[in-house]
Amino acid sequence: MIFFQKINLTKKFKKLWLETKDANIGQKAFQSSLVILISRFIIKSLQFVRTIILARLLFPNDFGLFGMAAIALGLVDNFFQTGFYSAIIHKKENVDEYIDSAWSFNILRNTLVAIILFLTAPLVGLFFNNNEMVVLLVRILALPVFVIGFENVGVILWQKELQFNKKSQLDICVVILEITTTIVAAVIFHNVWALVIGAIANRFFAVILSYLFHPYRPKFVVDWKKNKELYFYGRWVGISAIINFFIGQGDNLTIGKILGSTILGFYQMAFSLGMLPAVEIARVFGSILFPLFAKIQNDKIFLRRTYVRVTSLIFALTIPASFGLFLLAREIITFVYGPRWLPMVPILTILVWVGFLKSFEQITNSFFLGVGRPSIPTRSSSIQLVTMIIFIVPLTFFLGGEGTALTVAMGTLFTQLYLLYILRQEINLGVWGISKTALEPVIASLAMAYGLYFLKQFWPIFSWWSLLIYILLGILVYGLFLFIIDVCFTKEIKNSLIWIKNNH
Repeated sequence: MIFFQKINLTKKFKKLWLETKDANIGQKAFQSSLVILISRFIIKSLQFVRTIILARLLFPNDFGLFGMAAIALGLVDNFFQTGFYSAIIHKKENVDEYIDSAWSFNILRNTLVAIILFLTAPLVGLFFNNNEMVVLLVRILALPVFVIGFENVGVILWQKELQFNKKSQLDICVVILEITTTIVAAVIFHNVWALVIGAIANRFFAVILSYLFHPYRPKFVVDWKKNKELYFYGRWVGISAIINFFIGQGDNLTIGKILGSTILGFYQMAFSLGMLPAVEIARVFGSILFPLFAKIQNDKIFLRRTYVRVTSLIFALTIPASFGLFLLAREIITFVYGPRWLPMVPILTILVWVGFLKSFEQITNSFFLGVGRPSIPTRSSSIQLVTMIIFIVPLTFFLGGEGTALTVAMGTLFTQLYLLYILRQEINLGVWGISKTALEPVIASLAMAYGLYFLKQFWPIFSWWSLLIYILLGILVYGLFLFIIDVCFTKEIKNSLIWIKNNH
């Protein structure tokens, strides 16, 4: 009898301990999500204002030239990606023994990348039809690549421990300083050099402020044995970075080579706007979910519950944002960016849905990284890369920038189907399980889209303030329909909110 009482007490204690553990994790995740959500909103709002101002001061060709140089930077940088910092976030024990060596190796890596960029700049200019301006830009932008290698590794520890207050303050300060510098330079020069000066300022400010904000002082010590351990996990992140570069920049490479810098400027601006609502919302949660999933990776039931609840809330934000941007694309470009940017409308209407698909990919990749399966994002990215290799050149030749966007959309769709297949194996969550979490937002978004389309027939948008009224009305209609559907039928959103409340 005493034996069974001890067993019951042990079970009760274990249950209580697990509930306390989940509550503490939930509290950290909830608090972190609020901090990051607010900070990312501030940062993206500032960057959006920056983009609008620069779109009025500069020309598509300026953005295209800078984009060509940025492609070269991304290519070399990603080929030498180590993934050490991601490995540190995932590692559970004895992290202090690895961070100095990882920081030191990062300096060596960035120095090598900067030298390679400087020496290979003529090849970049040759690729883009003997463009000497691109050669000069690449060589100058090698400087901030070298500088950022010295950024304080202590900021990684904030992310690992879900302590995002200081990190958010640091990011906001860097963005404010960079935006101010870029806009002042644009007013003075009115050309591509404003973007270059802003990029250099960003790296210098990031390094300086990282030491002002974080007390940790790294030491230059290269421990090859510890670096080898980090590489075992980080190699998948590094390989994934290379693949993701060609996925993320393959479209820019193709357009820059075939269609030129002006069309590239239109495409990059459309891509930036198309990814803004859905991807940025998901990225906020993704930066939290990676370390969160890493902490609960051994509890499959809690993993599934966490993934479903978070995904339902993310879809409630990303789906209406994508619908709204698709419906108001022409008006947003006309009254926000200016009429000179109207050629990017057809490209934007395709990339909006790429943004929505990538928002799901962002969360799911964070899940697989957190549970210690970094090979899955790499393999899924390979699917998208193969799709681009097959279709991007012919579609770009025949359909221009729209053909490039269609290729990206196809590759992204195939990637999501693969991730759903693996997700079902990992936590028994397939297409139907994900579809249920998206059902309410889709219905409410269709109601919103129909309402705004009907209103446009009687009251066309004629200014920025009437556009703002449309956006506010869309939010109101969507929120009302979502509330009615959720309360009367599925209660999916309500249950997710209750779950977060109980675990915060």
